[in-house]
Amino acid sequence: MTELKTLFHRNDPETSEMAADKLVKNGELNRQERQVWNSIIWFLSDGSKDFTARELADWCPGDHYFTIQRRLSGLRNHDKIERTGEKRNGCMVWKIIEREQKEVCRGRVVPPPATTPAASL
Repeated sequence: MTELKTLFHRNDPETSEMAADKLVKNGELNRQERQVWNSIIWFLSDGSKDFTARELADWCPGDHYFTIQRRLSGLRNHDKIERTGEKRNGCMVWKIIEREQKEVCRGRVVPPPATTPAASL
């Protein structure tokens, strides 16, 4: 689970910390991270090796770019994805960490229901 202190900055207004606390306590943060993770799996299922937050948002109608972008850092902190060091169209390029890729290939990642991936973000 993403730590509360990583969701806001030291100089942010108090309301930022309150919003982050609510996101953690009501389970919304975990739901968003799972949804973005599943969207990444689906996005890469066509053989793509990497992605940007913008590409993911464009691919998932209804997903908000900033929600996806913010959850990528949490997934990085969970050792699921990493930056490639490249930028594409002004966005950081990400890839699944090799260990996680092997788990996906073994079928241990359950795809989302037959609805549009991450539609509820």
